[in-house]
Amino acid sequence: MEVVAGASDRGMFMTLMLILGAIAALYCLRLLFRSAKFALPVCAAIALGFALRDLGFGWLTILGSALIAGLAVLALGRRLVGGAAPFPVKLCVILMFVGAAAFAGYQAGTALAILGGLEAGAKHGLAFLSGLLTGYASWRDLVSPAVSAERPALSV
Repeated sequence: MEVVAGASDRGMFMTLMLILGAIAALYCLRLLFRSAKFALPVCAAIALGFALRDLGFGWLTILGSALIAGLAVLALGRRLVGGAAPFPVKLCVILMFVGAAAFAGYQAGTALAILGGLEAGAKHGLAFLSGLLTGYASWRDLVSPAVSAERPALSV
């Protein structure tokens, strides 16, 4: 009887770990696609960091300057879209942010499809869908940042 009871406890533990693992995986996917909308500021920060490294600056200067550059690109983009800039300027800024986010989402979708072992058609479909959804999330965040900032937290 003890062997069966131990197997039952072990099965329950494995079931619990599978459920918690699935929840953690879904949370990581959500985090991946939510962070993809910051692709343009991150690319700007990395480009500045590499340029400063090639010029011989120290790591503290590189990291500080890259952080400031990334935050400045994000703040400037939000200010231009939300301010009184002319429509063509707003459109160009939105397209730059959305294009970078959509490309990052497409690449993330391709990687997930490859990890999942999907065939070519399904792989391209998942990649296109994830790029489209990530681009939409970036557009929504850029056009109305107050909506995402005022989203209520989950209460227990």
